[in-house]
Amino acid sequence: MDEKLKNKETLLVVNKNDTNNVKAVKGVDTNGNLEAVEPTEANQGQFIRINEKAGILENFFSNLKREFQDPTHFNFFRSPIEKIENIASALKEMFKDEESNSVFLFESRVNPDDFNKQQKTQDQTTEYKPVDESRINWGQLEKLGVTRELLEEQGNLKAMLNWHKSPNLIQVNPTFEGISFQVQARLSFEENPDGSIRLKADSFQSAPSLDTPFHGAMLTDEDKKNLLETYNAGRIIDLTGDKGEKISSFVSLDKLTNRLEAISVDKVSFNETLKGVTLTPEQSQSLYEGKKTLIEGMTSKNDRLFDGYVQFNAAKGSLDFSYEGLDRNRYRQAQDGQGQSQREEQQLRIPQKLKGVDLTPEQQNSLRSGQTIYVKGMTDGKGELFNAYVKTNVEESKLNFYRWNPDNAKSTAKEVTPVNEGRTQVAVNGGKTDESLKNVKEPVKQGQNAPTKEQEQKTVRPLKKSGGVKM
Repeated sequence: MDEKLKNKETLLVVNKNDTNNVKAVKGVDTNGNLEAVEPTEANQGQFIRINEKAGILENFFSNLKREFQDPTHFNFFRSPIEKIENIASALKEMFKDEESNSVFLFESRVNPDDFNKQQKTQDQTTEYKPVDESRINWGQLEKLGVTRELLEEQGNLKAMLNWHKSPNLIQVNPTFEGISFQVQARLSFEENPDGSIRLKADSFQSAPSLDTPFHGAMLTDEDKKNLLETYNAGRIIDLTGDKGEKISSFVSLDKLTNRLEAISVDKVSFNETLKGVTLTPEQSQSLYEGKKTLIEGMTSKNDRLFDGYVQFNAAKGSLDFSYEGLDRNRYRQAQDGQGQSQREEQQLRIPQKLKGVDLTPEQQNSLRSGQTIYVKGMTDGKGELFNAYVKTNVEESKLNFYRWNPDNAKSTAKEVTPVNEGRTQVAVNGGKTDESLKNVKEPVKQGQNAPTKEQEQKTVRPLKKSGGVKM
């Protein structure tokens, strides 16, 4: 027998409309029909395996739609794979006298209706709540040199308030016996039994420790190879809990801290669909086993079809997507017509008002046709008026702004001069200065060619010549 199947369970099905024939469940086809094979050792590789996660049963029964709609004539029973032939034979005999063997059959039976009622109850009572900021001891963080403002500025706060680790390493300054240390770590919040929130820090280490026991489990060479290449072990590993209990877990390597992370399989549940694709029982089973699973025909955010390998990452608490060895252009030809139409539509989205200036119909049409227009009196991000040449960037579907007419540009900027009408203002906004304004720090107004009395009182060093800024 395959060593990997030891201590694994599968699902047996007894068909009462087929002389109580006993078979091993393989899965459900795309039409919701039950797929089953003979319960023999030769077919063990095809059996659905359910011992590691009840979610396998959730997915299986939810996909067996036809059996839920009609009165079922199937009876399901859990069975150890290594004893499946004996159990299948015993079940067939018991159903010859179902009444006398009702106690044993009742204890072993898996009832789809009861299972779905339980699942509905869980769905109804489970409510996600983000971290309550009022329960966070911000003073504790400040002692470590971390403030709320700093977390928000670095883009870490949102993830942490949703119970995730900070997306980035954060420098903390803990103090031990009066000595301050600098440590790089990923921070997260955890809830104490009394409802208060504590800070958890996972510090950076220079290299992963793969040759020492991880919660009582030694990693195999294959585990180490997978962790270094994909950051995921690629299988479920039995770890030892605080009370000595065995916990079947996903194990991954945090690429930021170089530390191993684990999540119990019982705490992970995958949806029936992923990016528009309904997962087959085999795909769902593969994900729950920690394997890299091929999902075809998914839909991206921009409505493009794609294939990808999907795998659960315990360090992230979410799915990883990879595409090595796959044809990334597989669906492109079929969607080129639609995609081209979408791109053309995007290019035609010319605004009626541009940075505070109403564009005339002629200017809008010129932009649509790829011509350059000159717009006066626009307002930049600092609230200052400026003039600029504007042209459509076809490749990026956006408008580009230029100090000089890009259609007249030669090989170097020296051959191009701004128009006289906006020379002074354009020069200052672009980092250059007019001779009469070379010591004025503030941007000048449109049409101004001499400093005001207030500006004359303020002098600064002449600005270095700049290659210009993009607007």
